Amino acid sequence: MAHLLTQAGIDVDDVYDLLSAWLAGERPLWFMPAVDDATGLKATVLMGRTDNGHPLVILARLDGKDLYVINAFRPTSELIADFEEWEARHG
Repeated sequence: MAHLLTQAGIDVDDVYDLLSAWLAGERPLWFMPAVDDATGLKATVLMGRTDNGHPLVILARLDGKDLYVINAFRPTSELIADFEEWEARHG
C-alpha cells in the first residue's frame, strides 16, 4: 500500500502520523460514512490535517476496534471548504 500511495503523491508517513495523532487524542478527525452503490461496500471517510497542516482524506474500513486503510488522497477544494466549516464547529 505504501508504494501505491507514494505513486499517487501521498506520503505514507502523513497517513500514519495523522492516525497516530488522532488515536493519541492530539488531533480531531471528521468521520463520514460512505457506501459504494455498485458493490454495497461500506467504508468510512476520515479527514484531518497532517503534521504540516495540510488536509488529507483517508478511506478506511472499520471492523470492531480495527481500522483498515483502503486509500488516501488530497481533498478537492470543495471538500476542504466543508472540512474547514466542520473544523470551525468542532475546534
